Amino acid sequence: MTEQNKIPNKNNTSTGNEEILDDDGRVYADMSMIDEMTPAGSLFGVGRKKKIPRLDENGYPIKEEDNSIELEKEEKKQIVRGVIRAHLVFALVGIAFIALMYVLLVVFWLK
Repeated sequence: MTEQNKIPNKNNTSTGNEEILDDDGRVYADMSMIDEMTPAGSLFGVGRKKKIPRLDENGYPIKEEDNSIELEKEEKKQIVRGVIRAHLVFALVGIAFIALMYVLLVVFWLK
């Protein structure tokens, strides 16, 4: 057992006959949700999000595997086309709204 794994008594006072507790590495109160609540960036451009390992029922970290999938070239093209179509629909609605406002203001109201 190393010195960094030893925890002093709960009052953190030096009485001479200190009780040393053994730290087994388990997490009793997972505070990782605080990082999810705070903004990812700050005014200085440094992100606060750090990778925190998931824990099993005993509080020990779980080794994570890379479960990402590789998309084929055609699938990537379909995704890009879908995103472009969605943005075009949004842009057309905006242009239609501006044209309607122009017609209402210039043609009817300011006649």
